[in-house]
Amino acid sequence: MKKFLLIKNKLIIFALIFSLLTLPTFPTFSIQTENIQLAIDFLETQTPDPWITMAQVSAGEIDLDLSYLKEVSGNLATDYEKTILALTAAGKNPKTFGNIDFVAQLKTFYRDNQIGSSDLLNDDFWGILALVSAGESISGQIIQDSKNFILNNQNEDGGWSYSVGGTSDTNDTAVAIMALLEASLSSDDPSILKAIGYLKSSQNEDGGFPYLLGGESDSGSDSWVISAIYKLGQNPLDWTKNDKNPIDHLKSLQREDGSFKWIASEDKGYPILTAYAVIALTENYYPINRLHHLRIEGENNNICDANVKAKTALDIVENGAQICGYTYLIEESGWGPYLKKINDEEAHDLIGWLYFVNFEMPMIGAADYILGPGDEVLWYFGEWGWLPSKLTLTSQQVDPGNNLEAKVEYFEDSEWKPLAEALIYIGSLTFTTDQDGEADLVINNPGTYQVYAEKLGYIRANQVSLLVGEGISQNVGLRVEIIQPVPPVPEIGFIVDKNQIDFGRLAPGTEVSDELLIQNTGNTDVYIEGIIKGDQIFIENITLNELNWSEFSTTVDTGLEKDISVGLKIPTDWADFGIKEGDLTFWAIANQ
Repeated sequence: MKKFLLIKNKLIIFALIFSLLTLPTFPTFSIQTENIQLAIDFLETQTPDPWITMAQVSAGEIDLDLSYLKEVSGNLATDYEKTILALTAAGKNPKTFGNIDFVAQLKTFYRDNQIGSSDLLNDDFWGILALVSAGESISGQIIQDSKNFILNNQNEDGGWSYSVGGTSDTNDTAVAIMALLEASLSSDDPSILKAIGYLKSSQNEDGGFPYLLGGESDSGSDSWVISAIYKLGQNPLDWTKNDKNPIDHLKSLQREDGSFKWIASEDKGYPILTAYAVIALTENYYPINRLHHLRIEGENNNICDANVKAKTALDIVENGAQICGYTYLIEESGWGPYLKKINDEEAHDLIGWLYFVNFEMPMIGAADYILGPGDEVLWYFGEWGWLPSKLTLTSQQVDPGNNLEAKVEYFEDSEWKPLAEALIYIGSLTFTTDQDGEADLVINNPGTYQVYAEKLGYIRANQVSLLVGEGISQNVGLRVEIIQPVPPVPEIGFIVDKNQIDFGRLAPGTEVSDELLIQNTGNTDVYIEGIIKGDQIFIENITLNELNWSEFSTTVDTGLEKDISVGLKIPTDWADFGIKEGDLTFWAIANQ
């Protein structure tokens, strides 16, 4: 259980666009829905956490209690990442939902051209997924640097590890694939193809996947790989070994109470594994949802400007209504279903509702346009052929009577061009742009204004908030004394009494062992496993409590401790001499 998107006349174009729109449908799953419902019923009896929330959203659950996500449990990058992913899955904005801006806080973990610890890779995988899900541009420095960090640490076998320099595992390879696809790599990129090759080579004869090559298939590994397969646009049922596939193997690990156990030989259900399984079996992958910027421009005013969760360019209209408070109507016609009305603005003659994605008009119906990472959607009420425009100000604050430079541009042929003779509105004032699309704004009256621009035949520009003057102010002195905090008791916590084992000088054929003491310092019982990385002598020959390290597991109750025997046997035919180094990492989850 190792872890962690020439017409002859305008009427023809409208007919084409309207006929392509289709009404939204609920997800359909290729497995029996009772498997999913049983798992959801089990999860609803558990303490909510981000993974359970993502699973519930994946299964179509609504009206979830998300109050626990107002705060982040933990202080690691991954703690913020999973919280952001749970919120965006539920359609909430992680910049405003919680007590702080979780996205801004996650960005503070960016250092040395990567996210979180420079020794780890998993916080970069999940960091990319979280940031893109929150609507961050994939061209941003943090996402691109983290993408390159991941690519630079791909192992020769095509896989990735939880940590830098570690042995490849299926779980982290699957998540790496999903993160890289989200960061603009294509599914036929050489790095992705190498990773697919690693996963296929890891598949067992039972159709399932182990954590490490050669290990026993487990539900966590099945779930991660199945999600990655779906994200690649492939069908897990086609990934067969010995005529068996990972979906059937994953389903075989579900217990009667709906929970999923780790491996076939045990009979304990785990909430976190059940959450992973639900996400995979509902044909979902990460992020569950993305927030996309939606702007709706009506005939006379801006109707919506918000970040909204969406899969397609049509369902963003439906989901945006909950945030911006407008009404809409999708109606059947002779051309098929189409978006007929938002609020009181109803399509008629050659006037209707049309959409752009990234300021380009797709020649596909909005319901069929699957939104990709960072896509922005603009709907407008007008005629076909109108072009998007945008307004930029050199500053969003200016003193009364001072000049403020503004520029209006329109988008055509994949570039922004100056828009001359556009009208810029600031309260009762109007300014006109010159041939360069520029205008000098002078506002004498202090206040806060919403500034926008218009020109006949172009879509109204975005609104920009402008503060004129400083307003009334009064200084308040601030003072604080920072004291050493008392560390909170973590939910999951443990310490190991040694940070180094030196087995000394050993000849082939000899065997030694040393003892470690693990103490549970958290407030919940933990389930612990070990991961070995480094030289092959350790990967092949370390035992934990006389078991091969990949088969070892133990539990430690809250406040208690446990001895672990770490053994090393040098095979008699070992011929690679010299000093060898490696690492033993203990990994824990709540033992629920």
